[in-house]
Amino acid sequence: MPSSPYSPSSPDGGAYRLVFPKVCKTRDVVTWLREGKQQFKRAPGPWVTCMLIWFAFSLLMSFIPIIGQILSGLLNYVFIAGLMLGCYEAHQGGTFTSQYMFAGFKHNVSKLVGLGVVSMVVSGGIMWLALGDMYPAMLSGDLETIPADIDIEGLLLSILIASLLLIPLMMGLWFAPVLIIRHDLSIFAALRLSFVACFINTLPFFWYGLILIPMLLFGMFTLGLGLLIVLPVIMISIYASYVQIFLEPVVVTTPVD
Repeated sequence: MPSSPYSPSSPDGGAYRLVFPKVCKTRDVVTWLREGKQQFKRAPGPWVTCMLIWFAFSLLMSFIPIIGQILSGLLNYVFIAGLMLGCYEAHQGGTFTSQYMFAGFKHNVSKLVGLGVVSMVVSGGIMWLALGDMYPAMLSGDLETIPADIDIEGLLLSILIASLLLIPLMMGLWFAPVLIIRHDLSIFAALRLSFVACFINTLPFFWYGLILIPMLLFGMFTLGLGLLIVLPVIMISIYASYVQIFLEPVVVTTPVD
């Protein structure tokens, strides 16, 4: 793949270029999370501020039926992409600030919003197929319309099926924001590359997911306060895995006289 004007620089001043996804080793997962921990420790205040802003926005949107949920879904990837730009700045030795929370609104915002549209349409379609008329009721919070004699086992099975069907979508969305904002890829090119990257690295991401489960549980069991630490570490680890999987240094050859 050709190099991009958005490609980051290497520590020695050279450039990286976007390449076809590479296969990682399972032990690399530890490196990604360690990078997340180290980068968070360098700027804990700005990262916590970003998470508080995101939580406040999500809480506000939750009070607005339907429209709030749609708006939140449209802008989530804009926020994520902005944080990826902040990770890039920190990776280059710069300073991460809370302003990166809104950096996605300045770069490829239409594609990032479009990514949110794809996410909502596909996930909504899957949930509707799996849950039927119960899905709109669950979405709107109107649980009174759900029959009291509902088949619990059937409902759990439907949720399990929907979860399995959502995995390919999650694989496509995982790296899509950073690929769009760093390399100006189209929505579907970013989704395709992200899916391929996750697919060929199934084993590392399986262990990565297993590690994230207790981390997220810790965040929730601390009344959400732990998420102020856990989520930044995860965000930075995503960027670290993107660098390893998608980027390689550009070798500049000097002509011999």
